[in-house]
Amino acid sequence: MPQATQGGGEFRLSRKIAAAELFLGTIEVTVCAPPLVLCARVLPDRWLWAKVLGPVLLAAWAASLFRLVDLLRSLTDQLAVLQRGEKAKALNADVTRRALARAPRESALVHFALWTGLALVLAGAVFRSGRRDLLDAAALATLGVISAAGVAAVRLLILDRILGAVRPILMPQLQAIQAFATDYRGWFACAALATLALSHALLALMAYSLLRLPGLARAAFPLWALLVVAALVWWRSFVRRAAPIEQYFDATVRARGSKGPARDEPKAIAAFVAAQALPYRLSAWQALSVGLAGAVAFTAAWPWPGLHGPVVMRMIVILVLVAGVVAIYQRIALQEILRPLFRHLGSRHLLPPDQVRSPVGLRLKLAVFFLGVWGFGVGFLWLFQQAAPGGSARFALVIGIVLAAGVVLFAVREVVVPLRALEERSGEMSKGQLARPVPPWGEADELGRLAVIFEEMRRSLRDRLRSTESINVDLEREVRRRTEALEQRNAELHDALEKLRRAQDNLVRSEKLASMGRLVAGIAHEINNPVNAVINSLGPLEEAVARIAAVEPGGPVAKLAAEAAEILAVVQRGAARTKSIVQALHGYARGDESVEREVFLARSVEDTLGLLQHRLRHVQIIKEVDPDVRVRGFPGQIDQVLMNLLTNAAQAMGDRGGTIRVSTQSRDGRVLLIVSDDGPGIPADVLPRIFDPFFTTKDVGEGSGLGLSIVHGIIERHGGQIDVDSKPGQGTTFTVSFPRPGS
Repeated sequence: MPQATQGGGEFRLSRKIAAAELFLGTIEVTVCAPPLVLCARVLPDRWLWAKVLGPVLLAAWAASLFRLVDLLRSLTDQLAVLQRGEKAKALNADVTRRALARAPRESALVHFALWTGLALVLAGAVFRSGRRDLLDAAALATLGVISAAGVAAVRLLILDRILGAVRPILMPQLQAIQAFATDYRGWFACAALATLALSHALLALMAYSLLRLPGLARAAFPLWALLVVAALVWWRSFVRRAAPIEQYFDATVRARGSKGPARDEPKAIAAFVAAQALPYRLSAWQALSVGLAGAVAFTAAWPWPGLHGPVVMRMIVILVLVAGVVAIYQRIALQEILRPLFRHLGSRHLLPPDQVRSPVGLRLKLAVFFLGVWGFGVGFLWLFQQAAPGGSARFALVIGIVLAAGVVLFAVREVVVPLRALEERSGEMSKGQLARPVPPWGEADELGRLAVIFEEMRRSLRDRLRSTESINVDLEREVRRRTEALEQRNAELHDALEKLRRAQDNLVRSEKLASMGRLVAGIAHEINNPVNAVINSLGPLEEAVARIAAVEPGGPVAKLAAEAAEILAVVQRGAARTKSIVQALHGYARGDESVEREVFLARSVEDTLGLLQHRLRHVQIIKEVDPDVRVRGFPGQIDQVLMNLLTNAAQAMGDRGGTIRVSTQSRDGRVLLIVSDDGPGIPADVLPRIFDPFFTTKDVGEGSGLGLSIVHGIIERHGGQIDVDSKPGQGTTFTVSFPRPGS
């Protein structure tokens, strides 16, 4: 069924229902009224019957229309809400499905009952009046019932088609092919019933208006029985030839847990081929059955008077025309029913044009259409000329012209609509819009195969475009990845270059420090000699001053001697201090020692504190060092460890001051040197990196980031290890572990 649009008020269900009622009313009056008129004409009080049954007919018709509107009220309200762009409340899927199915069926059943009731009532009145015998009355009643069944089937098809157009809007979760698989057999049955009944009515109308044989109704009475048998044979043929379609639905639509049909599903090709052949085979069979049944009915009228050569010729022409009408219009109806299947198969599956080629090409179809138009026009005009002019003959001529015009319209539609669809999709494809498929309009004739080729071209272009887009995305992703990797490498190279530059600066600085250390060692050696001379001279000088004071005790000389003794004490303390500093510098400068020896940690602590006295003036030093604790190693390197640890502790506390505790312990055969402070501590994210080379948290120019790295290397060379324990706000503790000498 065709899709409906929601926006802009394009789809108005009420307007379509009103137009359909007007069209169906015209058909019902055209088809069902003649049998009633035939019955009413023989009644003595026909005007009374017309005055009674006319209002009844109009009232029943209005009641059925109001009932149809009431059944569709909830659906129209929902559509109105959607068309306004508002959010509608969700409808129950089962309720909606039942409403969509019930409305056309109930309307068709009501109208069938209405026309059937009128036909039976009038036929009974004719029989009771004595103007017709029972067989004639039964023939007229049968004609009325069959005509009513035909128009009811037409009503069911048209209303179901209109309501089916709103199904995708109200039930978006239901796929169109699922509804088709459920209902298409019922639609086929309705189409067959409509064609059968309308052809029966047309045959009876043409025979009565153009032949005017007395008792023809009696001869046409067995016609319906033959048509019923033909209908059963037609249905059996339909079920047998629709088997590939059913197999396709069983494998795809009705299969539980199915992920959807594959594009190359072989059953899809078989279903498409079977769907193409169905309208032609079934319409040809029904046309043949109608022609044979009419021939049997006319043959039954052969012995009657008035049946001569021209009348027989008109009989044959009528049979041919009615059979042609059945063949053309049933093919159109069945193909219209199958159109959703064609479009589904064309959009979902790969249909090779050489395998699905229609047995009837476009040229042959157009030729048949135009021959049919020409035949209908010439045949009905000839019949009108041959028959006695009158109202019934003119009515038959009008019907013939309408049927011919309908064939022309369908022929034009058969060509124009698929060409417009191809034109629209070609325009979309030229703009790069390749999402919407290009399914065939119907069977695979020249236009249908062109649509199949267009669809394959669309899929190929879409796949190539997606492949190109995928390649472009992959290329962009690879370029982005390579660019990020290059940027990362550049950043790493920049960091490495910066580290190398700092390492070079630090190496130069280290070389300068090493040179300065050697210079300091030499200067300390040179200073040590005069300092020793001064210290060695202070003792005799002090004794001389004491002897001078003893010569004249209490006199002026003694006072001068006492002052000189005090000055000598000051000089002696300064000289001793100078000697200790010189010895500490000499010991710190011994970084190139190559022989290990025992080192007393107490002396190293004293020497280092003496050198750092100017840095530790704001810090309180607590020493808990055992003077007998010693380790084996290089004194200068151990002094450097203490120098770095104490310097870092002092820098961490800054000018605010604090306490540094230096202690030693013996534990598990190892000597522990512990340096702790009560400074701000080291952050947790920085703590794992403090021994990395060049890592520093100090400002530029205040540190090189090598102090703790050098300390770590010295301790490892001495066979020890260093641990740190720090908590922000609670200070830091470095624990250096050395192996005990001789262990």
